[in-house]
Amino acid sequence: MTVQQATGEQVGQAPDDERRERLIEEFGLVMQEFQRSADTLDQQVADRLGLNRTDLRCLDLLFGPSPMSPGELATAAGLTTGGVTTAIDRLERSGYATRARDTADRRRVIVEPTEKGYAMVAEIFTPIAREGAEYLRGLGADTLAEMVAFLRFATRQQRDHAERLAKGD
Repeated sequence: MTVQQATGEQVGQAPDDERRERLIEEFGLVMQEFQRSADTLDQQVADRLGLNRTDLRCLDLLFGPSPMSPGELATAAGLTTGGVTTAIDRLERSGYATRARDTADRRRVIVEPTEKGYAMVAEIFTPIAREGAEYLRGLGADTLAEMVAFLRFATRQQRDHAERLAKGD
């Protein structure tokens, strides 16, 4: 069934409208393929690092813009405090992360990647980032701005629907 049939749109649409609808349908299929490929890559990275997917997600979050306490990491990863403690313990044993006192507030503990963590992530993701940047440099500024806007929308949409499902809606 086409998008037009599913939505009950008129078959006699203008050629640009028909093309747009076909591209929207194709875009949806390509997004599904992208999500599957990202999932496959994440599993390969986890395997390469000797981690499970939850630990990999926690490690990824530690590369964010600011240091995280165990509680902040638990919230960001959607884990209980006990679950995040277990994940941090495994990340420490693997040598990818460490607990440290926050230099600004000595009462606060933060979890941060180790040099080994940075090195492994750089080894895996630098070629991917380099290849992506090369591709993006071939695009115009307007196209890049539209892509950024879409990714912001898609990220918000995914978070909103994850939250909705977590509430049981």
